[in-house]
Parts: sequence; C-alpha cells; structure tokens
Amino acid sequence: MPDLIVDGEALKTSIDSLARVRDELGDQMSGRDENHDIFGQKDLNKAMGAFSGDWKIHRTKIKDDVSKLHDKLVEMSETWDEADGEMAKSISTETV
Repeated sequence: MPDLIVDGEALKTSIDSLARVRDELGDQMSGRDENHDIFGQKDLNKAMGAFSGDWKIHRTKIKDDVSKLHDKLVEMSETWDEADGEMAKSISTETV
C-alpha cells in the first residue's frame, strides 16, 4: 500500500470551492448603516448594527485565511503535478 495518495481531482475541486467561498465573502460588503431602521425597534437596530460591524471585521479575516489556504492548495497541486510527472519519466521504459 502506498504511503501517500493524492487525488488530483479532489484537490482541484477543493481549489475551485475555496475560490468560490473567497469570492462570495468578498462580495458581501454591505455597510453598517445599509439596513438602518429596517428592524423597527431601537435596541434591535442597534444590535444588528453591531453585528454588521463585527461581521465585516470577521468576514475580512475569514476571507484572508481562505485566500491563503487557496493559494497553498494551488501551490501544492502544481508541485504535486510536477513531482508526479518527474516520477513518471523516471520509471518509463523504452521499447525497441
């Protein structure tokens, strides 16, 4: 049994999925006051405003982390493809 198994398709699917998550997090840029007074009650409006501000900060951090993970997976995939190609060349046989 091999010590290392890499599923290239699953890796590429993960890269694509992370790109979509990163893009979705970047697209959710609503402002703190965008829904001001929509909830009616003063305390609820205040709480939703606070949540919106906190979410903006945390969303940015999450987006940055997802972006870093995406970049690492892309790098890993490229390195794996290169190593796999080199290994394939080294074990190929010539027929005469």
